[in-house]
Amino acid sequence: MADWPPLTADGELRGSGDPQPCHVSVTAEGLEVRLTDDSALRLPGHEMSGVMREGYELRVSDPSGANPIILGKLARRTDEAHLALRRCRADALATMMAPPGARPREVTEIVGEVTGFLFRYDDGLRWVPDAGDCFTRLYAELDGARADMSGRDLALTGPFGEQRLGGLRRLLTEIEAEAAEATEAARREFAEKLEEAGLPWANPASDGRIRQHVPFAADETMLRALDNSADVIHEERRDYWDLLRGKNAIDRIVVSISEDGLRLAAVCMGAEGEVYELLSEADHATFVFARADDAVRALTEVGFRREPIFGTERAEGYAVLADLLPSLRAAREGLRQRVIHDDPSGWYGRLFKRVGTP
Repeated sequence: MADWPPLTADGELRGSGDPQPCHVSVTAEGLEVRLTDDSALRLPGHEMSGVMREGYELRVSDPSGANPIILGKLARRTDEAHLALRRCRADALATMMAPPGARPREVTEIVGEVTGFLFRYDDGLRWVPDAGDCFTRLYAELDGARADMSGRDLALTGPFGEQRLGGLRRLLTEIEAEAAEATEAARREFAEKLEEAGLPWANPASDGRIRQHVPFAADETMLRALDNSADVIHEERRDYWDLLRGKNAIDRIVVSISEDGLRLAAVCMGAEGEVYELLSEADHATFVFARADDAVRALTEVGFRREPIFGTERAEGYAVLADLLPSLRAAREGLRQRVIHDDPSGWYGRLFKRVGTP
């Protein structure tokens, strides 16, 4: 993603032993510190848990915090190296938070009470502070963005809560207007895709009563429209949908635009928690969470990648991000059950009947 030139500089590696001369390189991939014996220390950008500066000394922490890379003697290159390391980390995390292949239109360094980088993508805003929690807010799920002129903050509000961005200065009103326009455009696109799929929900989609990525309670008319839709529910999931409908088990649904049309998931109250059932793909398992909304929100914050949330083990590289995204952390900690799709009646029993009940 990086649109800044790689940094190379001579410096000094410091730590528990004697300082050692080194060559420092910061690229889109991460930090490399090469010593005079040609050995090297490497730290990928997404594994930088923090970049701290004390005078002319830079401290780059790994996820454990136990083995920081301490650099000195960069002299006049210290400012440049500090910025490059911060940007390298932010770029790597934002890339993991965005859909595969997506690139930001603008990247802005925010200097205020909280410092970091704001990434403006076509689909929304991604915020990576130098310290603290990151977030993604997609235009399709927002109520809108409102400039709080008294505090010079931008308030991003919607069903997933409110986040505030400070330090925008002259960009405050620009991003407010941009977000308002993009939110309206996302609603129009959603309405059009629903109509194309034969779902008569254009009006509530256009005015924001139903939104992409946000669970909503579907009435019987809406559910009947899905019954009759040939394109939204995958043929291998049709029997499971029919069973959920017949049992009146569907509490909420989640609809999003996908590359193939629409992505549909159902949320139901199961015996062990909230059932999350993806119906538009030939998925091989159903997942149960303490709160399905955590998983739904987390999907929007990891570029709709499933492995960070649904994988039986933490996907490589996502351990750091799980510590920086509360929704991803909550979804992973709240994952209670994984039930394979086999015989629909047996599948239903494992999800909805407590042990010992008939």
